[in-house]
Amino acid sequence: MLWELEQALIEISGMEAVSLHPAAGAQGELTGILMIRAYHRSRGDVDRDEVLVPDSSHGTNPATATMAGFRTITIPSADDGGVDVAAFTAALGPKTAAVMITNPSTLGLFESRIGELLEAVHAAGALAYMDGANLNAILGRFKPGKAGFDVMHINTHKTFSTPHGGGGPGAGPVGVGD
Repeated sequence: MLWELEQALIEISGMEAVSLHPAAGAQGELTGILMIRAYHRSRGDVDRDEVLVPDSSHGTNPATATMAGFRTITIPSADDGGVDVAAFTAALGPKTAAVMITNPSTLGLFESRIGELLEAVHAAGALAYMDGANLNAILGRFKPGKAGFDVMHINTHKTFSTPHGGGGPGAGPVGVGD
């Protein structure tokens, strides 16, 4: 049953692999950002200590990044509610470890410039983290892994109506790309 759940989440998310180990959405989020930290450290890239967090991201993102030892940089929204691309690209640099994007955002908007943003993140050597808090809004329409996100967690209590706070295997899955 757990293997089948992993396979379903891989298909839904477009990620390469999914771990069911995190027992809640917040644990999945922390696991994902710790995986990003481990990725950079494994490559000897220890100076990457910043995480960009759009102001429209899920409210837990800055706390999670801080708990993992990163400094967060808040990126403002543009007039249309999407990420301000100029502010985003200006903040990207050799110290950027990741960007944490909630898509659709907490404003309920799908980030229409996601391709441009992810391209800039990868060009800077950083990784793209997607907060899957609002995955239910894009099921069958958008696969974060196929779009270029490197890591994401899925809030199964929102997307699949499992009990909130129920915990256990599959309650806070985290997916990864190559």
